Amino acid sequence: MAKQFDAYEPMPGLHINGKAGLGENIADYGGVLLGLDAFRKTKQYQEGKKIGGLTPLQRYFLGYAIGWMSQQRDESLRSQLLSDVHSPAKWRVLGPISNVPEFYRAFGVKPGQPMYRADSARVQIW
Repeated sequence: MAKQFDAYEPMPGLHINGKAGLGENIADYGGVLLGLDAFRKTKQYQEGKKIGGLTPLQRYFLGYAIGWMSQQRDESLRSQLLSDVHSPAKWRVLGPISNVPEFYRAFGVKPGQPMYRADSARVQIW
């Protein structure tokens, strides 16, 4: 996972420090997985009804992403990248979710698309 986050470059020439943020990034990933396990037990998930054209699984991932929506000035982003162990909000979504197989099934993500990570490159901890 450290290697995955090291590769993210939120600003030209400034990468996320994957080693420094590893604990936080693992926690985000674990949260996505635990939340998904809990969601699978709900009636809403089990009924599988679409709402607004979206399946329950699609809504789960979109809900997670919406929770991290924010705007940040370049100066603030630069400061965060240089001094904070937390990844910027956008990558707290892209990073963990791109490792979850259900995300690929929910949205039909294929090789060559921006969030695609090969099976062999996906982080699997638990």
